[in-house]
Amino acid sequence: MQMFKIEANGLSQLREALSQAALPFDDVSDPGRQFFRFEIDGKWIAYGGLEGSDQDMLLRSLVVCDLHRGKGLGKAVLSELERYAASQGALRLHLLTQSATGFFTANGYEVFDRGNAPVVISQTVQFKHLCPASATYLRKSLGNVVVTK
Repeated sequence: MQMFKIEANGLSQLREALSQAALPFDDVSDPGRQFFRFEIDGKWIAYGGLEGSDQDMLLRSLVVCDLHRGKGLGKAVLSELERYAASQGALRLHLLTQSATGFFTANGYEVFDRGNAPVVISQTVQFKHLCPASATYLRKSLGNVVVTK
């Protein structure tokens, strides 16, 4: 699996994939966000993103193509995003989800009250406007993530 950073000209495909998965996409072109396309044999299999650039980063919109779901690729994509975030200096990843709490808890994320999110996370557009109050807030420490260069 290869990971490619999405530049501005590739955001329309990302928006379409997020829309099909019923995930927020209104702010993907805003500053401070990095999105990635994951491919196997030249075909996209997933997208994922990160927001922020400090010790606390927000995991954004991990989506695996329908044809590739159920094959463990979501976990592989998540691991790549965690390694990348750790390589950028992140100590913790935060996220909101309405439907994938089980997936994230199985991968080391813990459920917290939304009010416990650090200000840098709680002030993001996703926390304030895009995800409803019913979305579950999760967090993971990246202290054990092995960063590969």
